[in-house]
Amino acid sequence: YMVPSAFVQVPRIPLNNNGKLDRRALPAPDREALPAGHAYVAPRTPTEELVAGVWRDVLGVERVGVHDNFFDLGGHSIRAVALVGALRKNGIEVTVRDVFQHRTIAELMTHLPGPGTPAPATPTVRPFELLAEDDRAALPEGVTDAYPLAHVQAGMLLELMSGDERNYYHNVTSFRIRDERPFDPEAFRAAARLVTARHEVLRTSFDLDGYSIPIQLVHAAAELPVEVRELRHLDEAAIERALREFTAGERGRLFDLTRPGLIRLFAHVCDDETWWLSVTECHAILEGWSHHSMLMELLDHYRTLRDGGEPDPAPLPDLRYADFIAAELRSLDSHDDRTFWQGVVDDHPKLALPATWGDAERATRQVVVPFTGHEDGLRALATAAGVPLKSVLLAAHMKALSQITDQESFHTGLVLHGRPEIDGADRVYGLYLNTLPFPYVRGARTWTDLVSEVFATETDMWQHRQFPMAAIQKDAGARLVDSMFIYLDFDQVDTELVDYLASIDDSPTEFPLHVSVRVGHIAITVDTRVISEPNAARLGEMYAQVLTAMAADPHGDARAAFLPAADRRLLASLVPESSDTSRCVHEVFEERVRACPDAVAVVSGGERLTYRELNARANRLAHHLLGAGPLVGVCLRRGPELVPALLGVLKSGAGYVPLDPAVPAERLGGMLSDSGVSVVVTTSDLAPMLREVFTGTLVLLDETELSPHAADPRVPCSPGDAIYVIYTSGSTGRPKGVVLEHRNVLRLLKVAERHYGFSESDVWPLFHSFAFDVSV
Repeated sequence: YMVPSAFVQVPRIPLNNNGKLDRRALPAPDREALPAGHAYVAPRTPTEELVAGVWRDVLGVERVGVHDNFFDLGGHSIRAVALVGALRKNGIEVTVRDVFQHRTIAELMTHLPGPGTPAPATPTVRPFELLAEDDRAALPEGVTDAYPLAHVQAGMLLELMSGDERNYYHNVTSFRIRDERPFDPEAFRAAARLVTARHEVLRTSFDLDGYSIPIQLVHAAAELPVEVRELRHLDEAAIERALREFTAGERGRLFDLTRPGLIRLFAHVCDDETWWLSVTECHAILEGWSHHSMLMELLDHYRTLRDGGEPDPAPLPDLRYADFIAAELRSLDSHDDRTFWQGVVDDHPKLALPATWGDAERATRQVVVPFTGHEDGLRALATAAGVPLKSVLLAAHMKALSQITDQESFHTGLVLHGRPEIDGADRVYGLYLNTLPFPYVRGARTWTDLVSEVFATETDMWQHRQFPMAAIQKDAGARLVDSMFIYLDFDQVDTELVDYLASIDDSPTEFPLHVSVRVGHIAITVDTRVISEPNAARLGEMYAQVLTAMAADPHGDARAAFLPAADRRLLASLVPESSDTSRCVHEVFEERVRACPDAVAVVSGGERLTYRELNARANRLAHHLLGAGPLVGVCLRRGPELVPALLGVLKSGAGYVPLDPAVPAERLGGMLSDSGVSVVVTTSDLAPMLREVFTGTLVLLDETELSPHAADPRVPCSPGDAIYVIYTSGSTGRPKGVVLEHRNVLRLLKVAERHYGFSESDVWPLFHSFAFDVSV
């Protein structure tokens, strides 16, 4: 992992003013020009050629080099399932976890045995194999298979039948279809019949209490209801109103779960070039990937039939949805799977949503946060970390949630799919979802670190993903998830044919906080009893700020807080202006001088200064510096003259610019030029270095005859005056000067005194550079 992904030759390494690598001045790697990393490297062996051919077919790209990253080529978890199934069919024993961990052909080949004979076919479930004999005998005529419900199906049906008026998991979605020919109702109905005949789940019904366990029955025949509606007489606004009224009506028409064909299809014809396809579905039979694959299969068959052709779809694999049920049953018997999830739940408590964020009145509200303007930066971050874009957006989700809780670690829900790693699994329709507890621990330093950790966590979860959430909650004895995240990437949709961004979707869930990512935006859906509409908007602002920061700099600080502007103003208002913050720092110091003039103030080696002596030295310098300007530089080594010099600058009415003599002269010159300093307090041994980069006045403490006046100078001072300017390290670019005011410092000291319980008996050692902020 420490081998660079790209090598680029440059004539010299660019440095910034701090003498560090200037990353922004480095050239971007050119894919075609590089000898390794992102440059195209053709397959070098017959095995690599075989594997590259599979990658090309699965990912739909023209060519694949051995160093090309799976995710950079558009890969995701369902494509990984298809890839693994196809590789196994060709005798390459590999898992999706292997693809996630070794994301190029070259890496994958070094961690796997060479190909042999094709791997033996994974046994599939025979019809009725998963049912008890008594249940089989009681099945009605016309049933070709029956098997238990998946836990997620049972949970959805329970919510659907709960009597809640929201009718959770009864979904209605409408897609705007662009067409070059007038709509043909008969071709549409014929296409629906073809798709229904091909896919078992479209001929499935449920029986929850007629057998020893709740089961689903696959019928030999079923017909999806198809209806055509005319909207030709309406304008665009009226069409949208009609579709939304239709959606509301359909949401109230529940299916008879005991009858097959738990989907209704509607065509809304607008004109000879545009129509809308609406799908009402019982979510318990289809998830998003299957839904959108059905959409495209239906449209492909329709267009072929409309144009006088005969559809010739590829044959489906032997794999069926029953094989997913069998895999779930095996996982339930797995000690490793159960132990893994018990560890997640035991080590990371459930995310506690803010107790005071809800309203008494119940409603559903949605906040949409677009990230299309940041997508290039977010994809660059994904590439830098070698992970899919999903991991970047999941990391943003976890960071935003971490800002509404004080928990050091927590878990929240992540939706994964459980499709078997078998050839053709991506083409078999069904409900393969599982919402699982995703753990998060604070501490990632940079965005690259955070997204890498998030990806590694999901990779660890992958082999245990078929263990049902319901069983985890049963073992825990409590509901474990109130918030969930789902990433949707339906790249099988032809967006030239389907105006996907115009889709109208109403697919509610019971989760109080539901976050979904789709085509350039994050949709945050809330139950206002738990998160009110204003608080949902606050959460949306947090997501927006996090996404902006992530896109701006992959190496940015992931530990910073990204709060809405109103929250920042509120925090500022909660800190009252105490008497200490209405004065200046040196005035508070002068009070201590009057209270304990003979107490020891500074110790340096064998030298000691009392408060009286320290004040007198500072005053003599202050009188000398009167009128020197708003900022005075101080370039001294740590020693007995340092504290008097800093206080002397403040007493003269100026702020100080700390200049650490240990840093390169070039950096000091840049700071002096940037701050506009015209006077620097220093010593004769440091003067030659400063004169190389500074043409202003040097006040040499060991040579200059200072003012004899030891009394406090009376210079007007305001708490809002600058006390000092600290320069950043410059590790991410040019060093920047940050101006602090007297009231900032006094507020900090007041809070520190209260938090740590400091008293007059404490001693503060200065063992670091005085150009470091904490030195104040």
